[in-house]
Amino acid sequence: MLKSTLILLLFVLFLPLSAQKLREGTYWVNFSDKTGNGYSLDSPGEFLSQRSLERRSRQNIPLTDEDLPVSKIYLDSLKTLGISVWGSSRWYNGAIIESYDTLLLDTLSRYSFIAGFDRGAGQVRKKAFESNSELKITQAELPPPPEYNYGISYPQIALLNGKKLHELGFRGEGMQIAVIDGGFWNADIYDAFDSLRNEGRLLGFRDFSRSNSGFFKTASHGMSVLSTMAANIPGELIGTAPKASYWLLKSEIVESETPLEEALWLLAAEFADSVGVDVINSSLGYSEFDDTTFNYSYSDMDGKTTLVTKAAEKAFSKGMIVVNSAGNSGSSAWKYITAPADGENVLAIGSCDSTGMISGFSSRGPSYDQRIKPDVIAVGSQAVVVNSIGTLSLGYGTSFSSPQVAGMVACLWEAVPQKTNKEIINAIRQSGQTYRNPDSDQGYGIPNFLSALYSLNSFVPLSGSNGEMLIIPNPNNGVFDVQIKSLSAGIIDFSIYNSLGKKVYSDQRSLYSGLTRVSGLQGLGAGIYLIVAKSGNNTFHSNLMVL
Repeated sequence: MLKSTLILLLFVLFLPLSAQKLREGTYWVNFSDKTGNGYSLDSPGEFLSQRSLERRSRQNIPLTDEDLPVSKIYLDSLKTLGISVWGSSRWYNGAIIESYDTLLLDTLSRYSFIAGFDRGAGQVRKKAFESNSELKITQAELPPPPEYNYGISYPQIALLNGKKLHELGFRGEGMQIAVIDGGFWNADIYDAFDSLRNEGRLLGFRDFSRSNSGFFKTASHGMSVLSTMAANIPGELIGTAPKASYWLLKSEIVESETPLEEALWLLAAEFADSVGVDVINSSLGYSEFDDTTFNYSYSDMDGKTTLVTKAAEKAFSKGMIVVNSAGNSGSSAWKYITAPADGENVLAIGSCDSTGMISGFSSRGPSYDQRIKPDVIAVGSQAVVVNSIGTLSLGYGTSFSSPQVAGMVACLWEAVPQKTNKEIINAIRQSGQTYRNPDSDQGYGIPNFLSALYSLNSFVPLSGSNGEMLIIPNPNNGVFDVQIKSLSAGIIDFSIYNSLGKKVYSDQRSLYSGLTRVSGLQGLGAGIYLIVAKSGNNTFHSNLMVL
């Protein structure tokens, strides 16, 4: 195990932090510029994937100099000096380096390409691989599989009304999720992930922690986290995004708790950005460390102080959605959320049981600057997960509530790909059952992903749909016309569902010149509904708003 020190001395322009001594022998240096990096914003495909560029384009996010890689000349110069480079950061134009040559380090700041380096100065900060990293598991008893083969995992997706999105055909297909965690024990061989591997949706893996073990032979925490999203065991456990594609990124050095891992999280997030990831799940938290003198204080949970929170916010600015566990400190002296859950644009997830009762261990809010945190909650008490021996167990921790939500975020965004990350996050917050009366225990409460879907778009394309259905006017008072552009005449079957997915109306209508009139629905009551029309093998549906 390396005993190393990381010093973070970053430009105010990029990341206003004082120099921080973190681990003996390991440091952060910032470069003066990006001269000689060999890349140009005129040819972004040379350093960012097409998916990454398309994600930015959809959300009107411009490329800037901070997207350019760091200077290879500068990195090579460090290596020539005998310094080992852990990795480099495009976003903050710096690198993590390692050296135990004190004479060399004392002269490093003299080099013109080094913008800032002070290996002895600064306040020391610390990070915690949240108690999320420890699985508290009891063996699950498997009852007969219920409808749709979710098995005992049914309550955790039902609580989010995520089953309805699956039924509509939104299961994360075409979406990419990065899991930043501490280890993915046997995810390459366990049967729970066989469809993920066989269908080519395990896109790759990267170890930013320099582990000496094989990638799939370290801690099992990340594998269990992955199982709540990606597992496909019919009749036992179906993850919330069983058709999404995944990148597995190891940023944690699980043998110790040091701030170095915050910088490694940054490198993992930058990698996720570069390959075109849509959603990041991070079941990690940073507040307390092995050396308690390095601990963060509650005042640091303000969304703009810690390195990892700044990195998460930067990831959001590049068009991704970061979903993060709120932390497991609710019953401890700390009790508060941990970084990066304090980020303004980070979707922080607390824990409850399948009845919606808040877990005692779930970290509380608000953020230090009094923003609502956590954002929402999901099942983290007796969550069904795959354990270290490849069987099902009941796990406890916001580590498991977070990825359930992350999977549903991917399904939701799949349904409305034209929406921005900010619009998706806001819709999820607003779908919570306590949105009108949030608190510091559960935030906006349990999100309803079907309601979030209804609120995001008046037309939601279904798999197999070959036309567009319009409601005129919308909103209305229960009287409206339905127009289906691709059909001119025929018989259509209508069904209307409320926000809980319950059918509240059905009828059969004749279509003339693509139009039919619907009336007499004033008794439904004001609200948002889903109207579904079927004609032969064609299915159309739209958001219906009744005033």
